[in-house]
Amino acid sequence: MTRDQDTLRMLAEVEAANADLARRAKAPLWYHPALGLLVGALIAVQGQPTSILLVFYAAYIAGLALLVRAYKRHTGLWVSGYRAGRTRWVALGLATLTMIGGVIAVWLLRERGLTAAPLIFGAIVAVIVTVGGFVWEAAFRADLRDGRPL
Repeated sequence: MTRDQDTLRMLAEVEAANADLARRAKAPLWYHPALGLLVGALIAVQGQPTSILLVFYAAYIAGLALLVRAYKRHTGLWVSGYRAGRTRWVALGLATLTMIGGVIAVWLLRERGLTAAPLIFGAIVAVIVTVGGFVWEAAFRADLRDGRPL
């Protein structure tokens, strides 16, 4: 086998491994809606008494830990949402929209007395995060197929 043939064979193996990883890197169908509900609830509970907030924050952290564990168990891997590539832009966009939704909800609650604002913005953020999760996953799988590293 020549050096060029060896190089082509190794490149084909890397491409096959990336394609396999792209097929495996698919979250369970319920994963993104669950994350969306969790993040939306984080906005929705704003304005509640401190005792409720503390209980929710503990449940939120536990929920995130369970989602990470479920994703790892299902796919066999875990990757930072802010990794280089297409996914970084999706993750930054989601983080920005979530933060803006939360700030507006709290502002409307505290400055305008609109007690339903956190619930409304929580529902909006839940939908955005759910859809954004599917977009992030598609971007991640495309990065893998294109040979971008994890």
